[in-house]
Amino acid sequence: MNITAVLFDIDGTLLDMKGAGRRAFVRTIKAVFGFDDDLSYLSFAGSTDLNVLQKVMDHHGQPLTGADCRRFFEHMPRELEQASAGSDLVLYPGVRRLLEALSGRNDVILGLVTGNIAACAQIKLRQFDLHHHFVLGAFGDEHADRNEIARLALGRIRARMSPGDSLGAMFLVGDTPSDIAAAKAIDAVSIAVATGKYTPDELRGAGADVVLTDMGDTGCVMELFAARTGCVTPRCDARHPGSG
Repeated sequence: MNITAVLFDIDGTLLDMKGAGRRAFVRTIKAVFGFDDDLSYLSFAGSTDLNVLQKVMDHHGQPLTGADCRRFFEHMPRELEQASAGSDLVLYPGVRRLLEALSGRNDVILGLVTGNIAACAQIKLRQFDLHHHFVLGAFGDEHADRNEIARLALGRIRARMSPGDSLGAMFLVGDTPSDIAAAKAIDAVSIAVATGKYTPDELRGAGADVVLTDMGDTGCVMELFAARTGCVTPRCDARHPGSG
């Protein structure tokens, strides 16, 4: 079988936790290390949890040990559950329909490349009952560098494929220049969505292969996937789908 792999970032790409992730991080820093720190000097966009944690410890002049990481990442899911409760969370346009369409195909492997740790990724996806669509992933506690996380995901894609299968095309969908760089690191087509902090022009300037305003037009996005595998010529404009 000719397999298409589609990998997704979470925050800013699929959904908006309205600050719950940052609040959970702040509370976990306090609970585990005793630091009162609002993390106002840090941006989470495109980063990984391990990278953010390292920057926090550097800011406080403290070394980060393996034991520290384990304690922090064991505690953070509990804080995220509490921070998410009652929050006004947002699922971006078209996301549910697109994931249903992709996960319903037996020639598609659907996965995650996210800066979240695995447990927090699942908590965020469960807020909208999306977790069951993804069969594999690579996560922000496995490496501080998103490019390396993408390489881990690629290895897991290949390990999941059946004998005789071939990887015909691979896509990485994200909302930041870091996601675009991660796509290039694994020779994936980078599809950037301007639902996060970056504008379409900024995403194009970062080298995205395709820039979408959002994923609201499911048929158009599916055609773009098919076009990149050589199956169809898309009827929609690859530069501006979802803008209407």
